[in-house]
Amino acid sequence: MANKKRLSFLSSLLKGYDTVLDIGTDHGLVLKEAIDLGYIKKGIAADIGELPLKSAMKNLRGYDVEFIQSDGFKDVKSAYDAVLIAGMGVYTIMDILNEPHLENTYFLQPNDKHDVLRVYLMDNGYTIVDEFVVYDKFYYVMIKAIKGKMTLTDEDIYVGPMLKTKKESKKYYQSQIKRIERIIEVADEATKIKNEQILSYYKKYL
Repeated sequence: MANKKRLSFLSSLLKGYDTVLDIGTDHGLVLKEAIDLGYIKKGIAADIGELPLKSAMKNLRGYDVEFIQSDGFKDVKSAYDAVLIAGMGVYTIMDILNEPHLENTYFLQPNDKHDVLRVYLMDNGYTIVDEFVVYDKFYYVMIKAIKGKMTLTDEDIYVGPMLKTKKESKKYYQSQIKRIERIIEVADEATKIKNEQILSYYKKYL
């Protein structure tokens, strides 16, 4: 199964919550594992697409899960105490969070641009309470956030305010260093200067 480690880790983050809203549920496998292992009691599987939702219905037949075809939060009326938004672009995640919704705990896993998401959270009344990184063919960064105020330094925006405190981040940082070094090799002067600063942030925590 593709990205099994990522999906299993996401399901483990849901442990202790009652009802989890999975936006962009796709195949519904995160909710399935979370219920199978007793991490959560029930789920709400939401997806904008009819076909992904049908796939989730098939995988979760007989489970205590409500299925809703919805663009983000828009058609979700039921109560929930945690929200999972994973496996999509950062700008899509930000658009979803911009919609009116109940305040909850948020588990966010963008496919790219984690720095952009951290700035968005800071500027829009969220605070990061934990971060995680998992390697499953690629490195996946997961952010746990709640409503609240926070201030991030430029360093925090790139390396992660919680991620930088964790030993398991070192290999991820090494991969980021290699990526940034490739950018610097072909960058114009302004881009080179900015990326050299970012590079120094990552190197600090090796």
